[in-house]
Amino acid sequence: MAPANGIVRCLAAEGPEAMALAEVICQLVVKGAELGELEEYEIPDRDALAAGVVDPPRLKRRGFRREWLERLDVAIERDAFLRMSTRDIVDRLLQPRL
Repeated sequence: MAPANGIVRCLAAEGPEAMALAEVICQLVVKGAELGELEEYEIPDRDALAAGVVDPPRLKRRGFRREWLERLDVAIERDAFLRMSTRDIVDRLLQPRL
C-alpha cells in the first residue's frame, strides 16, 4: 500500500490517533521549515499561464518532504501515535536515516 493511503485512512478514521497524526504533520512542516528541511520544488507561474505565455517562468516553492510520508506510514503501523508525544515523533522523523 502506498504511504499516502495509510495516512489518509488514519485521518479519515478520526479519533485520537487521527488528531495526533494531524498535529505531527503540522509540527513537521513548522519544525522542518525552521531547520531548512522542507523539500524544494518548482511550479509554473499561473499568472503567466493565464496570460498565454508559452514557456512560463518556474516559481520555487518548499513543502512537505516525500520521505516523511513513508516515515509517517511506518509510525502509524507501529502505533507510535498512541504511545509517543507529538514532539518525540516529530524529532524522530526529522532525524537522518542511517
